[in-house]
Amino acid sequence: MGHKKMDYRVNYRDNGQIISIEITCCGKHIGEIRYKNEESKQCPFCGAVHTVRIQHNHFHLTRSE
Repeated sequence: MGHKKMDYRVNYRDNGQIISIEITCCGKHIGEIRYKNEESKQCPFCGAVHTVRIQHNHFHLTRSE
């Protein structure tokens, strides 16, 4: 995965419910995914796929190339 700059920002409703996750990869905003299991977004610059996986009371964000 090298030294690629990536970041995630979680968007919430007023009641605290998660709506979506914004993704930055390769130092650029590449889009947003809904907070839904297995939702993903591919980086148009490096091809990495960012995926959200929801489990009982938490979630994981994974990046695969």
